[in-house]
Amino acid sequence: MSDPSSQPTSARALRQSVKLAQAHETHMRTYLSYGQQLFEQGWSSNTASTLLRSICTLLSAQHALIAIESSGKLVVFTQIGQTLPEGARIPMLGILAIMLKNPVQFAVYENKGTALWTHGDTEHHECLIPIAVGKLGKGIFGFSGKQLTLGSTEIETLQALAGLTGLALAQQHSPALSEGNQAILNTLTPREREIFALLPAGLSNNELGAKLGIASGTAKIHVERILNKLGVKDRTQAAVKAVELGYKS
Repeated sequence: MSDPSSQPTSARALRQSVKLAQAHETHMRTYLSYGQQLFEQGWSSNTASTLLRSICTLLSAQHALIAIESSGKLVVFTQIGQTLPEGARIPMLGILAIMLKNPVQFAVYENKGTALWTHGDTEHHECLIPIAVGKLGKGIFGFSGKQLTLGSTEIETLQALAGLTGLALAQQHSPALSEGNQAILNTLTPREREIFALLPAGLSNNELGAKLGIASGTAKIHVERILNKLGVKDRTQAAVKAVELGYKS
């Protein structure tokens, strides 16, 4: 017979496993929804505000902002809650200077000492994520709250969202594709380009097939060929590359 004392532990482990799976699914939906919005609308204040609201929900944050470098300072692009107002210029000093020295190395900084917030709450927790905008500049996500939810799943999601944001901003300010990126696109067949352009929307093989009038198995084969040609491991990396290249169907 099983030991009754082991049952509560097993039940707790099962509940924890279900909770983690649900959190992962929620974070993936946030990532795919943001990617689809970037694909359809491009980077805008509306896209940024939607993203901030989604991340605030994930992190249990009450205050948030996105700031982008301009003329040697960070400028608040959009915000939620009690933060510096849109258009405010922030000197890149202290922790901001340290974290933006090499923003390509995505990291999450927990801090309480920056002057981004106007709520005056000394008990708040602060989360800062650097954004690398190609060679064009830098930026940050900033979040503040009484008790932020910041586990490994949240950190991975924030890093992925920061990467997508940086690519979208770089593409918005890039006048043309580089020769290397154009060469990558030239390796794709017309049908593969159609599918490549739809990957940021997070469509399944069935959905790709229905949209393009082909069998789901055929769509799967095209996706596999795209991954091989791009030299990436999975659809998510291919979707990020699609946003980076700015390819539209």
